[in-house]
Amino acid sequence: MQFNRAVIVGVGLLGGSVGLALRARSMAKRIVGWGRRTETLQQALDLHAIDEIETDLITACMEADLVVVCTPVQFVVPQVLFCTDVVAAGGLITDVGSTKRTICAELAVAARETFCGSHPLAGSEKSGVGFALADLFVGRLAVVTPSEQTPEPLAERTEKFWQALGSRTLRMTPQEHDCGVARTSHLPHVVASALAAGTPQALLPLAASGWCDTTRVAAGGVELWQQILLENRQPVLEALQEFSTSLQPWIAALSAGDTGRIEQLLQAGKQQRDSVGN
Repeated sequence: MQFNRAVIVGVGLLGGSVGLALRARSMAKRIVGWGRRTETLQQALDLHAIDEIETDLITACMEADLVVVCTPVQFVVPQVLFCTDVVAAGGLITDVGSTKRTICAELAVAARETFCGSHPLAGSEKSGVGFALADLFVGRLAVVTPSEQTPEPLAERTEKFWQALGSRTLRMTPQEHDCGVARTSHLPHVVASALAAGTPQALLPLAASGWCDTTRVAAGGVELWQQILLENRQPVLEALQEFSTSLQPWIAALSAGDTGRIEQLLQAGKQQRDSVGN
């Protein structure tokens, strides 16, 4: 895929990685970065994640044929609405938001000819353009979430865009996506945060690789995750309730000293984890 003017709205870890990936694959003649903090934009420019800095969103997106919105989920809808009337004819606008139902519903009509939601599952507990990587999306899954109003050619272009960056793609409805990531992404973050916060300070010298690996994602940005969890509150609540129920067999088996049942539970977890690979 080739773009004349690609715009990255929000040049952090994901946005910077999109810029570096576009450059590494010679997919864009000009990469423009938009943001509110000039120091962040300058860092992205110095790292060659973008070619040009722009602090006015409409000016940045004027005649762009690709816009990737990489800001927190609560800003995506207004930013897309700013862009949709000024992009080039046939232009593509997508996002990287971790929740999709509200975003896609609010843009289904107003931006139906230009916007198709997506979510690359390629994040990290790290934040900022300084951690951006040109190969961040290679081999990772990018979920594409068209609404019922999204034209099929636009959904296909969105899939091809992520595939061109090296990703595998999976198409889901926004609702299916949010229910799925509530269990595979948002629940693990809540559990990791609870485990980290619940560990007494005096015991932290005993925290080795198991504790560190399990709580790694708890180091993610608090403001970002607060918005994600509130936006996807009901599916996350359901996932938490299911997880709470799943702990009961462990409590029962340990209370009874049931060697066979403990082995079964451990084996079930190992088998599921092994099936995913590294």
